[in-house]
Amino acid sequence: MTRVGTLLLYKIRFFFGPTLRGRLGPLAYLGLILLFLPTGFGIGVALASGIKGASAAQAISTLSAPLSAILALGFVYSVFSGVTAHVSEFDFFMTADVRPREYLLSDLLFQFISLFGAGGLAAVVAAFGMASFVGRPLVVVAPLLLTLFAFALLVLMIIQIVTVLGVRYPKGHVRSFALLLFVLSLLPAATLAYPAFPLHFGDVPLPTTAFGTLGYDVLLGLPLNLEALAVALVSFLAVAGLWLALSDTYIFHGIHPSLSAGFGQVDMAARMAQQRRMTAGFGKFTTGLTVRTDRGSDTGYMARYHLLRILRDGSIVFIGLFALISLLPINLGNTGPASEQAPISLLATQMLTFLVAILALNWSYYERDNLWIVVAAAKSPGPYFRGLMMSFTVVGLIVAFAFVLFYVGTSAVPIAVSELAVPIAAAVAAALVATALLTRLKVQPAAFSFSMLAILASAVIAGYFGGFIASAILLAAQLALGLGAAVQVVLLAAYCAALGAFGLWWISRLAAGFRL
Repeated sequence: MTRVGTLLLYKIRFFFGPTLRGRLGPLAYLGLILLFLPTGFGIGVALASGIKGASAAQAISTLSAPLSAILALGFVYSVFSGVTAHVSEFDFFMTADVRPREYLLSDLLFQFISLFGAGGLAAVVAAFGMASFVGRPLVVVAPLLLTLFAFALLVLMIIQIVTVLGVRYPKGHVRSFALLLFVLSLLPAATLAYPAFPLHFGDVPLPTTAFGTLGYDVLLGLPLNLEALAVALVSFLAVAGLWLALSDTYIFHGIHPSLSAGFGQVDMAARMAQQRRMTAGFGKFTTGLTVRTDRGSDTGYMARYHLLRILRDGSIVFIGLFALISLLPINLGNTGPASEQAPISLLATQMLTFLVAILALNWSYYERDNLWIVVAAAKSPGPYFRGLMMSFTVVGLIVAFAFVLFYVGTSAVPIAVSELAVPIAAAVAAALVATALLTRLKVQPAAFSFSMLAILASAVIAGYFGGFIASAILLAAQLALGLGAAVQVVLLAAYCAALGAFGLWWISRLAAGFRL
C-alpha cells in the first residue's frame, strides 16, 4: 500500500472506527443518518419546486444558490483550519518521510469520503426528491450526483489552496482575502433571496453558475450548455493545476490540530478548552448583562440564568447558524404556485428541533457536573430544570418566529396558520422532551452513545409530533368551525401555553428524582 493509502486508511479508521465498533455497531451510525433523510428529501423537493414552472435564469439561480453557500462555507473553513489533522498525526506522520503532497492528497480524499460518508445518503435522497418532483426518470440521479461530487471536490481543493497559501505567506493577508471571497461568494445567493438586490450575476461565468447550469440541464434532460461546461472544466482544471503546483509546499509547521475525536465522539478536554475560549471571547460583550436574584420567581431566575449562560458560552453561534440554515430553503421553494410549493416549514422544524437537542447536549457536557450544589440544597432541583426548559423554549421560539416572519414576508402566496404552527409548537414540544430526558440520562462522550441518540431522536420526533397536533387542531378549527386566521393564532398560543404548563408540571416531578 502506498503512503497516501496508509494515511487515508488511518484517517478513516480513526474517524469512523469508534462509531462502527461501538456497543450498537453500525446501527447507531445508520440511525443518525436515517434521521436526516426527510430533510434531504425535503431540500430536494424545495429545490425542484423552485425550478418547476420558473424561467431558465431563475431556475439556474435557484440551483446555484446552495452551491454558492457551500463555497462560502469552504472559505470559512479554510481560514480556521483547512486540514483535518489529529494530534497523533503530528507525532507519527509529519515527522516521518512523508511529502506534503502525499499528506494533502490523503487529507483531500479523507475530507471527500467523510463529507459524503456523513451526509452523502441525504444528498442522494435529495437528488431523488428533485427528480421525482419534476417528473424525470430516476436515472438522472447519477449524473446529477456526479455534478455535485465534482463541485465538492473543487471546493475541497480550494480549501487546501487557501490553507497552503496562508502557511507559505503568513504576512500576506491570505485569511483576510479568504474572508473577502467568503462575502463575495454569498452575493449570488443574495440576489435570489432579495430580487431587488442591485447586483446580479446571472450572466457572469462563475463556477457556481456553471455547475448550477449543468445540474439544470441534467435534471430537465436538456442538451448540456457548452459554455457552462467549458467554464466548469476550465475552473476545475485551473484549481487542480494550482493545487498540484502548491501541494508540495512544506506546511507541517503551520498546521494546527483540528480533529480531536472520531465521528460522534466528544473530546471533553477539547470541548472544555473551546468553551473557555468562547466564554472569554463573548465575555467582553456580555459584562453588562447580569441576573437579578431579587426579582421574579425561582423558575424565572433560573430561566434568565440559563439564557445568559447560553449567550456567554458561545452557544449563540450555533443558534445563529441553525437559524440561517432554517431560513435557507425559504426562497428555494416559494416561487411557484401554492399547490407546487415544498413543505418548507417541515424542513425548518427539523433544524429547529435539532438545535434544541444540541443545546441539551451542550448542557450535559458542560453544566451537569456542576449541579452538586443544586442537588445538595434543601429544596428540590425543580426550579433549575423548569428554568432550563423555559430557556430552551425561548431560544426555539425566537428561531421559529424569525423563520415565520421571513417566510411570510418573502412568500409570493398566503401561508396558512396551520402550516406555520408546526415549527412554533415543535419548539415547545422539543424543549419539553429534551429537558425531561436530561433529568434521567447522562450523556457519555462515547461515539453515538445511547443517551446521545435518545436526546437527538426524541427531540426531533417529539417536536414533529407536537407540531402536527397543533396543525391538525387549527386545520380542524378552520374547516369545521370556520375560524379565521386571528382566532387560529389565539388558539395556537393557547395550545403552546397548555403544552408548556404541562411540561413545567412534568419536569417538576422528574426533577425530584434527579441524581448526578
